[in-house]
Amino acid sequence: MGGLETSHVFETSYVDPANKKVTMTASNLTFSNIVSCHETVTYKSLSEGRTQFVQDAKIVALCGGWQKIKNAVEDASVKRFGENARKGREGFEAVLEMSRRGWREERERLREER
Repeated sequence: MGGLETSHVFETSYVDPANKKVTMTASNLTFSNIVSCHETVTYKSLSEGRTQFVQDAKIVALCGGWQKIKNAVEDASVKRFGENARKGREGFEAVLEMSRRGWREERERLREER
């Protein structure tokens, strides 16, 4: 919504190692009396080197008043969400790459110990 340096979000992550799937859900806490945003992101391994990314979000203006105001709040929120979603995806992909590198290094270290 702008105006604040920090926004708060409640996020939960689920890791399903058997199916090689990570699901993250998030709901906004900041401005939750004005707009509700519920997001679900899923990463699923398709094959070696291929990961499926699915992102879904539902944004609803909760503020009272004219529909025109609600539409403006939702439109601004969708635009901001899109900007932040790109940044979040890039950040998570960086974390995944660091994890892959760490796992690869650990496997190599264990091989050398044998």
